[in-house]
Amino acid sequence: MRKTGQTIARGFFSLVILVQGSAARAEWVEWLFDGNLSGRFDSNINRSYFTGQQRQDYTGMARLSAGRAYQLGEYTRAYATAEWTGEQHVNYQRLNQYSIGGKALLTHKFGLGLNAPLLSLDFSGAEIYSDSRLRSGEQITTGLRLSVWCNELMQSFIGYRFDDRNAPAANNPVLNRPNSVFDVEGHALEVGSILVMNDRLQWHTRYSHRWGDIVSNNLSTSVPANLLSKMEAIAREDAYAGWTYRAPGTSHIVNVGLSYALLDGHAATALDYTYQDSDAVGMAYQSHQVQLSVYYSY
Repeated sequence: MRKTGQTIARGFFSLVILVQGSAARAEWVEWLFDGNLSGRFDSNINRSYFTGQQRQDYTGMARLSAGRAYQLGEYTRAYATAEWTGEQHVNYQRLNQYSIGGKALLTHKFGLGLNAPLLSLDFSGAEIYSDSRLRSGEQITTGLRLSVWCNELMQSFIGYRFDDRNAPAANNPVLNRPNSVFDVEGHALEVGSILVMNDRLQWHTRYSHRWGDIVSNNLSTSVPANLLSKMEAIAREDAYAGWTYRAPGTSHIVNVGLSYALLDGHAATALDYTYQDSDAVGMAYQSHQVQLSVYYSY
Protein backbone atom coordinates (compact mmCIF):
# COMPACT_ATOMS: atom_id res chain seq x y z
CA MET A 1 0.00 0.00 0.00
CA ARG A 2 1.39 3.42 -0.97
CA LYS A 3 2.19 6.20 1.51
CA THR A 4 -1.01 8.07 0.70
CA GLY A 5 -3.03 4.92 1.29
CA GLN A 6 -1.24 4.25 4.57
CA THR A 7 -2.06 7.76 5.75
CA ILE A 8 -5.72 7.29 4.81
CA ALA A 9 -5.80 3.89 6.53
CA ARG A 10 -4.52 5.43 9.76
CA GLY A 11 -7.20 8.08 9.42
CA PHE A 12 -9.83 5.36 8.94
CA PHE A 13 -8.87 3.53 12.12
CA SER A 14 -8.69 6.82 14.02
CA LEU A 15 -12.23 7.66 12.91
CA VAL A 16 -13.46 4.19 13.92
CA ILE A 17 -11.91 4.64 17.38
CA LEU A 18 -13.46 8.09 17.62
CA VAL A 19 -16.90 6.78 16.67
CA GLN A 20 -16.74 3.84 19.07
CA GLY A 21 -15.33 6.02 21.86
CA SER A 22 -18.18 8.47 21.46
CA ALA A 23 -20.80 5.87 22.42
CA ALA A 24 -20.63 6.77 26.11
CA ARG A 25 -21.64 10.37 25.47
CA ALA A 26 -24.02 9.75 22.58
CA GLU A 27 -27.54 11.09 23.00
CA TRP A 28 -28.95 7.96 21.40
CA VAL A 29 -27.62 4.76 19.90
CA GLU A 30 -29.34 2.83 17.13
CA TRP A 31 -28.53 -0.53 15.58
CA LEU A 32 -28.33 -0.65 11.78
CA PHE A 33 -28.93 -3.63 9.49
CA ASP A 34 -29.19 -3.40 5.72
CA GLY A 35 -28.31 -5.19 2.52
CA ASN A 36 -28.91 -5.36 -1.20
CA LEU A 37 -28.98 -7.74 -4.16
CA SER A 38 -28.00 -6.54 -7.64
CA GLY A 39 -27.64 -7.80 -11.18
CA ARG A 40 -25.37 -5.97 -13.63
CA PHE A 41 -24.54 -6.15 -17.33
CA ASP A 42 -21.13 -4.80 -18.39
CA SER A 43 -20.30 -4.26 -22.06
CA ASN A 44 -16.53 -4.12 -21.46
CA ILE A 45 -15.75 -6.07 -18.31
CA ASN A 46 -12.04 -6.35 -19.18
CA ARG A 47 -11.70 -2.62 -20.03
CA SER A 48 -10.03 -3.34 -23.37
CA TYR A 49 -8.88 -0.49 -25.59
CA PHE A 50 -9.91 -2.43 -28.69
CA THR A 51 -13.56 -2.98 -29.61
CA GLY A 52 -12.97 -6.48 -30.98
CA GLN A 53 -11.35 -7.59 -27.70
CA GLN A 54 -13.96 -6.17 -25.32
CA ARG A 55 -15.72 -8.87 -23.30
CA GLN A 56 -19.28 -8.76 -21.94
CA ASP A 57 -20.34 -10.22 -18.63
CA TYR A 58 -23.28 -10.53 -16.25
CA THR A 59 -22.63 -10.21 -12.53
CA GLY A 60 -24.72 -11.01 -9.46
CA MET A 61 -23.81 -9.01 -6.36
CA ALA A 62 -24.79 -9.01 -2.71
CA ARG A 63 -23.96 -6.85 0.30
CA LEU A 64 -24.73 -7.19 4.02
CA SER A 65 -24.02 -4.49 6.59
CA ALA A 66 -24.51 -4.19 10.34
CA GLY A 67 -23.45 -1.55 12.82
CA ARG A 68 -24.45 1.30 15.08
CA ALA A 69 -25.44 4.95 14.73
CA TYR A 70 -24.63 7.58 17.36
CA GLN A 71 -26.15 11.05 17.84
CA LEU A 72 -23.11 13.03 19.04
CA GLY A 73 -24.77 16.41 19.19
CA GLU A 74 -27.70 18.41 17.91
CA TYR A 75 -26.42 18.33 14.32
CA THR A 76 -23.70 15.64 14.34
CA ARG A 77 -24.05 11.91 13.83
CA ALA A 78 -21.55 9.04 13.54
CA TYR A 79 -21.96 5.57 12.07
CA ALA A 80 -19.75 2.46 12.31
CA THR A 81 -20.58 -0.70 10.35
CA ALA A 82 -19.08 -4.04 9.38
CA GLU A 83 -19.70 -5.14 5.77
CA TRP A 84 -19.56 -8.25 3.61
CA THR A 85 -19.85 -8.14 -0.18
CA GLY A 86 -19.83 -10.86 -2.83
CA GLU A 87 -19.78 -11.13 -6.64
CA GLN A 88 -20.56 -14.03 -8.97
CA HIS A 89 -19.80 -13.70 -12.69
CA VAL A 90 -21.52 -15.63 -15.47
CA ASN A 91 -18.89 -15.57 -18.23
CA TYR A 92 -15.65 -15.04 -16.32
CA GLN A 93 -15.78 -17.02 -13.10
CA ARG A 94 -12.20 -16.15 -12.13
CA LEU A 95 -13.57 -12.69 -11.32
CA ASN A 96 -15.73 -14.15 -8.53
CA GLN A 97 -14.83 -12.59 -5.21
CA TYR A 98 -16.00 -11.58 -1.75
CA SER A 99 -14.76 -8.97 0.68
CA ILE A 100 -14.92 -8.37 4.43
CA GLY A 101 -14.41 -4.92 5.89
CA GLY A 102 -15.86 -1.97 7.69
CA LYS A 103 -16.95 1.62 7.29
CA ALA A 104 -17.03 4.72 9.48
CA LEU A 105 -19.13 7.77 8.61
CA LEU A 106 -19.34 11.18 10.28
CA THR A 107 -22.02 13.71 9.28
CA HIS A 108 -22.66 17.28 10.37
CA LYS A 109 -25.61 19.48 9.43
CA PHE A 110 -25.04 23.22 9.44
CA GLY A 111 -28.22 24.30 11.11
CA LEU A 112 -31.86 23.37 11.35
CA GLY A 113 -34.25 22.85 8.47
CA LEU A 114 -34.36 21.17 5.10
CA ASN A 115 -32.08 23.69 3.34
CA ALA A 116 -29.20 23.46 5.83
CA PRO A 117 -26.08 22.01 4.13
CA LEU A 118 -24.90 18.53 5.21
CA LEU A 119 -21.21 17.61 5.29
CA SER A 120 -20.21 13.94 5.40
CA LEU A 121 -16.82 12.25 5.78
CA ASP A 122 -16.40 8.51 5.31
CA PHE A 123 -13.61 5.95 5.50
CA SER A 124 -13.89 2.29 4.50
CA GLY A 125 -11.49 -0.59 4.28
CA ALA A 126 -11.83 -4.20 3.15
CA GLU A 127 -9.88 -7.36 2.41
CA ILE A 128 -10.72 -8.77 -1.03
CA TYR A 129 -10.65 -12.53 -1.64
CA SER A 130 -10.80 -13.21 -5.38
CA ASP A 131 -10.58 -16.36 -7.49
CA SER A 132 -8.14 -14.31 -9.56
CA ARG A 133 -4.82 -14.13 -7.73
CA LEU A 134 -4.07 -10.77 -9.32
CA ARG A 135 -7.17 -9.20 -7.77
CA SER A 136 -6.98 -10.32 -4.14
CA GLY A 137 -5.69 -7.81 -1.62
CA GLU A 138 -6.63 -4.78 0.43
CA GLN A 139 -8.70 -1.77 -0.56
CA ILE A 140 -9.46 1.50 1.19
CA THR A 141 -11.63 4.43 0.10
CA THR A 142 -12.44 7.76 1.65
CA GLY A 143 -14.72 10.57 0.65
CA LEU A 144 -15.89 14.06 1.56
CA ARG A 145 -19.27 15.30 0.35
CA LEU A 146 -21.29 18.48 0.78
CA SER A 147 -25.00 18.22 -0.05
CA VAL A 148 -27.88 20.67 0.14
CA TRP A 149 -31.58 20.62 -0.64
CA CYS A 150 -32.15 23.38 -3.20
CA ASN A 151 -35.89 23.11 -2.59
CA GLU A 152 -38.34 20.46 -1.40
CA LEU A 153 -37.86 18.39 -4.56
CA MET A 154 -34.16 18.55 -5.46
CA GLN A 155 -30.95 17.82 -3.60
CA SER A 156 -27.53 18.64 -5.09
CA PHE A 157 -24.08 17.53 -3.95
CA ILE A 158 -20.39 17.93 -4.67
CA GLY A 159 -17.68 15.63 -3.38
CA TYR A 160 -14.18 14.21 -3.51
CA ARG A 161 -13.15 10.56 -3.31
CA PHE A 162 -9.83 8.75 -2.95
CA ASP A 163 -9.31 5.02 -3.58
CA ASP A 164 -6.26 2.84 -2.99
CA ARG A 165 -6.00 -0.88 -3.73
CA ASN A 166 -3.06 -3.10 -2.77
CA ALA A 167 -2.76 -6.34 -4.78
CA PRO A 168 -0.06 -9.02 -5.11
CA ALA A 169 2.46 -9.32 -7.91
CA ALA A 170 1.91 -11.82 -10.73
CA ASN A 171 3.72 -15.15 -10.64
CA ASN A 172 5.47 -14.67 -14.01
CA PRO A 173 6.94 -11.22 -14.80
CA VAL A 174 6.37 -9.77 -18.28
CA LEU A 175 9.22 -7.96 -20.05
CA ASN A 176 10.96 -7.59 -16.67
CA ARG A 177 8.43 -4.92 -15.72
CA PRO A 178 6.60 -4.35 -12.41
CA ASN A 179 3.57 -6.64 -12.42
CA SER A 180 1.29 -5.61 -9.56
CA VAL A 181 -1.28 -4.34 -12.03
CA PHE A 182 -4.05 -3.94 -9.45
CA ASP A 183 -2.00 -1.71 -7.16
CA VAL A 184 -4.40 1.04 -8.13
CA GLU A 185 -4.70 4.55 -6.70
CA GLY A 186 -7.00 7.33 -7.83
CA HIS A 187 -8.75 10.58 -7.01
CA ALA A 188 -12.19 11.72 -8.15
CA LEU A 189 -14.33 14.84 -8.07
CA GLU A 190 -18.07 14.31 -8.39
CA VAL A 191 -21.23 16.38 -8.71
CA GLY A 192 -24.79 15.17 -8.79
CA SER A 193 -28.40 15.65 -7.86
CA ILE A 194 -31.48 13.79 -6.64
CA LEU A 195 -34.91 14.79 -7.92
CA VAL A 196 -37.98 13.72 -5.93
CA MET A 197 -40.70 12.92 -8.46
CA ASN A 198 -43.30 11.78 -5.90
CA ASP A 199 -43.36 10.24 -2.42
CA ARG A 200 -41.87 6.98 -3.75
CA LEU A 201 -39.99 7.74 -6.97
CA GLN A 202 -36.62 9.51 -7.26
CA TRP A 203 -34.40 10.32 -10.24
CA HIS A 204 -30.66 10.66 -9.63
CA THR A 205 -27.70 11.79 -11.74
CA ARG A 206 -23.96 11.89 -11.04
CA TYR A 207 -20.85 12.90 -12.96
CA SER A 208 -17.34 11.92 -11.80
CA HIS A 209 -13.94 12.95 -13.09
CA ARG A 210 -11.27 10.52 -11.89
CA TRP A 211 -7.52 10.73 -12.33
CA GLY A 212 -4.95 8.13 -11.32
CA ASP A 213 -4.32 4.53 -12.34
CA ILE A 214 -6.21 2.94 -15.25
CA VAL A 215 -6.23 -0.85 -15.78
CA SER A 216 -6.90 -2.43 -19.18
CA ASN A 217 -6.75 -6.00 -20.53
CA ASN A 218 -5.67 -6.61 -24.15
CA LEU A 219 -4.04 -9.30 -26.24
CA SER A 220 -0.28 -9.22 -25.81
CA THR A 221 0.34 -8.22 -29.44
CA SER A 222 -2.19 -5.38 -29.50
CA VAL A 223 -0.52 -2.56 -27.58
CA PRO A 224 2.12 -0.76 -29.71
CA ALA A 225 5.71 -1.38 -28.60
CA ASN A 226 6.39 2.33 -28.17
CA LEU A 227 3.67 2.53 -25.50
CA LEU A 228 4.92 -0.37 -23.37
CA SER A 229 7.53 1.84 -21.69
CA LYS A 230 4.73 4.14 -20.52
CA MET A 231 2.95 1.35 -18.65
CA GLU A 232 3.48 1.33 -14.88
CA ALA A 233 2.91 -2.43 -14.65
CA ILE A 234 2.21 -5.39 -16.96
CA ALA A 235 1.03 -8.88 -15.99
CA ARG A 236 -0.19 -12.07 -17.65
CA GLU A 237 -3.91 -12.17 -17.04
CA ASP A 238 -5.45 -15.10 -15.12
CA ALA A 239 -9.12 -14.26 -15.81
CA TYR A 240 -9.01 -13.46 -19.54
CA ALA A 241 -6.64 -14.00 -22.43
CA GLY A 242 -3.68 -11.68 -22.96
CA TRP A 243 -1.97 -9.20 -20.68
CA THR A 244 -3.29 -6.58 -18.27
CA TYR A 245 -1.70 -3.14 -18.15
CA ARG A 246 -1.70 -0.35 -15.55
CA ALA A 247 -1.01 3.21 -16.65
CA PRO A 248 -1.78 6.76 -15.46
CA GLY A 249 -4.93 8.20 -16.99
CA THR A 250 -8.29 9.88 -16.52
CA SER A 251 -11.91 8.74 -16.57
CA HIS A 252 -15.22 10.49 -17.17
CA ILE A 253 -18.11 8.61 -15.54
CA VAL A 254 -21.79 9.45 -15.94
CA ASN A 255 -24.52 7.71 -13.93
CA VAL A 256 -28.29 8.14 -14.16
CA GLY A 257 -31.01 6.12 -12.50
CA LEU A 258 -34.41 5.72 -10.92
CA SER A 259 -35.28 4.38 -7.48
CA TYR A 260 -38.68 3.39 -6.10
CA ALA A 261 -39.37 3.13 -2.36
CA LEU A 262 -41.20 0.13 -0.88
CA LEU A 263 -42.35 -1.10 2.56
CA ASP A 264 -42.77 2.38 4.07
CA GLY A 265 -39.24 3.32 3.09
CA HIS A 266 -37.54 0.19 4.47
CA ALA A 267 -36.90 -1.16 0.95
CA ALA A 268 -36.34 0.15 -2.55
CA THR A 269 -35.63 -0.96 -6.09
CA ALA A 270 -33.27 0.93 -8.39
CA LEU A 271 -32.36 0.85 -12.07
CA ASP A 272 -29.06 2.51 -13.03
CA TYR A 273 -27.12 3.18 -16.21
CA THR A 274 -23.40 4.07 -16.11
CA TYR A 275 -21.17 5.23 -18.97
CA GLN A 276 -17.40 5.35 -18.54
CA ASP A 277 -14.82 6.86 -20.90
CA SER A 278 -11.20 6.30 -19.83
CA ASP A 279 -7.97 7.47 -21.45
CA ALA A 280 -4.40 6.41 -20.69
CA VAL A 281 -1.11 6.80 -22.64
CA GLY A 282 -3.03 8.05 -25.66
CA MET A 283 -5.40 5.08 -25.82
CA ALA A 284 -9.04 5.02 -24.70
CA TYR A 285 -11.89 2.65 -23.91
CA GLN A 286 -15.59 3.00 -23.18
CA SER A 287 -17.94 0.82 -21.18
CA HIS A 288 -21.69 0.68 -20.59
CA GLN A 289 -23.26 -0.80 -17.47
CA VAL A 290 -26.90 -1.46 -16.59
CA GLN A 291 -27.71 -2.48 -13.02
CA LEU A 292 -30.94 -3.53 -11.29
CA SER A 293 -30.88 -3.55 -7.48
CA VAL A 294 -33.12 -4.32 -4.51
CA TYR A 295 -32.30 -2.70 -1.15
CA TYR A 296 -33.57 -3.42 2.34
CA SER A 297 -32.87 -1.50 5.54
CA TYR A 298 -34.07 -2.47 9.01
